[in-house]
Amino acid sequence: MGSRDPDVEIVKEEVTVLVTGFGVRFPLPDLFTAAPFGNNRNNPSHLIASTLPSSFTSENLPNIKIIRASPIPVQYHLVRDVIPRFLFPQTTAQAAADSSRLALPLTDFPLVDSAAGAKPRFDFVLHIGMAAPRKYYTVETCAHRDGYVARDEAGQSLDGDTFWRDEYEAPEILRPGFDTDDVWRRWKSELMGVDIRPSNDAGRFLCDFIYYTSLVEYWRRDPDVMAPAMFLHVPGRFEDLDIETGRKVALGLIAAMVESAIRKKGQGYSDP
Repeated sequence: MGSRDPDVEIVKEEVTVLVTGFGVRFPLPDLFTAAPFGNNRNNPSHLIASTLPSSFTSENLPNIKIIRASPIPVQYHLVRDVIPRFLFPQTTAQAAADSSRLALPLTDFPLVDSAAGAKPRFDFVLHIGMAAPRKYYTVETCAHRDGYVARDEAGQSLDGDTFWRDEYEAPEILRPGFDTDDVWRRWKSELMGVDIRPSNDAGRFLCDFIYYTSLVEYWRRDPDVMAPAMFLHVPGRFEDLDIETGRKVALGLIAAMVESAIRKKGQGYSDP
């Protein structure tokens, strides 16, 4: 059974994009044999996400509204718990309870009335994470269900975890609903001089995990509609110039995602 295009309702006037980044929120306990992300005590992914404008425009595209989430904790169980609530509507009472329990701002949780259905809250999703050893930027083309043996900042591992396999019968690998080659071509054409690459290995840690968490939330609601979500890996660099470059890279990828989806949907825009 073939997959349909991303089920994104493109509105010519404006589209919404959820952007997340990770933050090391808690002191690292002595029991760790290795700190999250190696020896890094910070994470440029949220620093980059936090610099993004609330909205921007690009030639021949609708206004792009960016919703920036608070730093995502580097914890498997919190990611599995909170990301579905970011992506799909919930009641005011549910949002308030989640905000209190997860110590995240209430504004991070989309609010709807109790009669709301399961329609996605955002048109697009971009997760950003750090790949410290890499000196370049990568867009990840797939995410993995299993293999999360590395411990998170809470000291927890998902070695042997079978939740997605048992609960949803989800596949080992999920891919976004974009034509990733087309997204890559458009992204690259706008960032000449920046080392950006496609990748099929998101790392089997929180980056891979949050990506799969998003993709599986769309997949389990309709396996024939792949998710309008992608993942950007950035180098482990923290200087002002690095954050500014990361900002340009992220905005370029968002524009490429939106443009590629619109062209594929045939929304009446002329190809460049």
